[in-house]
Amino acid sequence: MALGENQYPFETGSLRDPSELMQPERLGALKQTRLSFARLLIEKMAREQWRIDLVEVDVDEAGNGRAVYNIKTPSRLFSFAVQSRQSSDEENTDRIIAESWDLETFLCEGRATPEFIDSQFEELPKVRKGRATPKVLIWSRANRSSRFFDHIVDSLASGHQPDVEFLSQGGYLTRSSGYYGNGLNGTKVFAAMDDDHPLKRPFMAQMLAVYMLRVFGYDLADEMAKARSPDAATLSDDIKRYLGTGNSSGVGIILYMINHPQFVHSWLRAREVALARAKARDPTDDDIETFTRLVEHTETWFDEDESDTERFFHSKDRIAHGLEQALEQVGALYGDSGSDTLWTQLCEWAETNLEAETQEVLHALLIDVYPEVCDGLEDSLTTAETSDVKPEMSLAELESLITSSYQWALDIEMSQSGAQHYIWYRSIENEEPRIGVREEHDYEEYEIDAAIARQVQQLYADLQQAPAADSVAEFLFEHPEHREIVERIQTVHNLPYAEVRANPIDEEFVPLTFISCLKAIWGIQKAHPKSIGWVRGTFFQGAPLREELPDGETSYWAYPSRPDRADYWRDD
Repeated sequence: MALGENQYPFETGSLRDPSELMQPERLGALKQTRLSFARLLIEKMAREQWRIDLVEVDVDEAGNGRAVYNIKTPSRLFSFAVQSRQSSDEENTDRIIAESWDLETFLCEGRATPEFIDSQFEELPKVRKGRATPKVLIWSRANRSSRFFDHIVDSLASGHQPDVEFLSQGGYLTRSSGYYGNGLNGTKVFAAMDDDHPLKRPFMAQMLAVYMLRVFGYDLADEMAKARSPDAATLSDDIKRYLGTGNSSGVGIILYMINHPQFVHSWLRAREVALARAKARDPTDDDIETFTRLVEHTETWFDEDESDTERFFHSKDRIAHGLEQALEQVGALYGDSGSDTLWTQLCEWAETNLEAETQEVLHALLIDVYPEVCDGLEDSLTTAETSDVKPEMSLAELESLITSSYQWALDIEMSQSGAQHYIWYRSIENEEPRIGVREEHDYEEYEIDAAIARQVQQLYADLQQAPAADSVAEFLFEHPEHREIVERIQTVHNLPYAEVRANPIDEEFVPLTFISCLKAIWGIQKAHPKSIGWVRGTFFQGAPLREELPDGETSYWAYPSRPDRADYWRDD
């Protein structure tokens, strides 16, 4: 029995084995939890009663104009500014290389003066070459969702609310594919934030920018409708709450998963500890009631979700049906005097009877039944991610680390047909990571080696030819090409959830499994795969509105029910 990071005990062996959790199919099935960064931000904003004020807005009926917000926290003031314009559907590609966007935004510390706002909006269009200042935390660009946004504005201008059934196909008004911070373009470096900084956690600044895009989307729709008609309606709070911010992510973020193994381990381990603590609890009648309410709430959300999962994820109906089966199983298990807790028995049953996605929804809901199981885990999400070669280590010890922690890499057959089908490279013209078919084009010289298993195998082969008593320093003097993989092994070999056990250059590799995992870490609720390597998703659906934060609104919001269509829409 282990206490972990707080007083809630769990069996040390109850954490999932890396050979199970670190498979791409399982990682792609993970769902947002209380430890996802979007939910951590909302919890903090509500607990500390942040206040968000619209201090300036001037937009015309087409959406051209500006808006400025002040964000007041107990210790700091931030500003969020937006420059809005109308662009064509042909221009709205959502790719980071796009030159034209509907919205250009920045989040900065302190009160943004008109002169500072002008300077940033002069630089933002040059996002790949422009310069921010250390006062700026995030640059972002976004597009309006032409289908949903236009429908909302047209409805409001006609004096009535939009069709919520139609909106449930997407669930957002605006979407962005990139949030530039942590030193990019001269923005403030995360490490330079004071320890008491309100956004001193990974991705907190990005999540605040995402939330503010949601806020502006509502205000923009209302302002455009009002400019078109003096009799325009304003968007109802229930519909605002039901909608979130869209996000568009492609294969480029896969390299983040590969290049940040310490961060990946920290979040996954925190999630697994929280789950183990929850499973170890013996439920009371109130706990069963809470779990039942959450599952029924979530089942309804999946039933009402009209977004298309295509062939890449399980249908929402199948997940909803699985949740219904799980509730029936709880009823059958309740009162069982077995040696395992009810929750442990339920999770074991789910492993056999439900798909991975439904299992992970249940795991997330179990953590929601016991919010206190996350106590003490948030601090573990901030990792230094430092590493260095240990030159004094013997090659015998290095080889032992490989065979004990990287046997999975040695077991991948890199010589079989298709095992090195893909190549990762960075486009010089567009400065973005890409994946292509090896030998189809002449870009092997630009290859980014994303295949950890291949690097491990090449290192291991050369180690067999070197004296075991030699040091790593002596070996790297002869084989400098292995320095990065040696450093990686020495740094993360004892972090069980650091390495995804996959070959990202294999022809059977499915990029969206990595993308979906990172989206779960961020806190995206629903995913809409557009292709095998391009996923759209929705942040903050159901989250408190800016007007509710000063009241400390903390009610459960992760799976919001769709507002009643009859109350908010009519045929004219």
